[in-house]
Amino acid sequence: MIFWNNDTEIQFFTEALKNFVSPEQLFYNLKSGYFAYVPKGSDAEGQTLQSRNSLIGQFTEKWSKTLFEPIAKELGLFAVNSVVCDELGLSRQSSADLALCTTNNTVQKPENIKLLFEIKMSVVSNYKVHIPKQC
Repeated sequence: MIFWNNDTEIQFFTEALKNFVSPEQLFYNLKSGYFAYVPKGSDAEGQTLQSRNSLIGQFTEKWSKTLFEPIAKELGLFAVNSVVCDELGLSRQSSADLALCTTNNTVQKPENIKLLFEIKMSVVSNYKVHIPKQC
C-alpha cells in the first residue's frame, strides 16, 4: 500500500496540466512564478487564497477511494465516492466524499452505509511551475 507522497502530487499536476486545466486554474500566478500556494511572506497580489482547490479535492477523493478499496473488499464492502443518502442529510449538493457500503451505488439507504469519510486532503508541498511565455 503506497501512501500519499510527492510523486502522487506531481502526477496530479502533470496530468491535470496535460489534459484538462490551465496553469491559472491550479496555481497562483504571482510575479515570481506560478505556485501551488502563495509562499509564506509573499503578497497574494489580490488573488483569493484557497487552501484546497476543487480539482485537487476531486483527485484526492478518487485517490482515497483507491486506497480504501482493498480494505472494503476484504470486509465484503464497496468503497464509493459521492454517496447520497437523504435520510442522513447527504444530498447531491453535500454528498459524502467516500463511504464503505454494502452496495456499489452512489444513492444509498442508511443501513447500507457502514463508514463515512470526509476527505480533507490537499497538496502538502508547494510547487513552482515554469510556464513558457507565449510569443
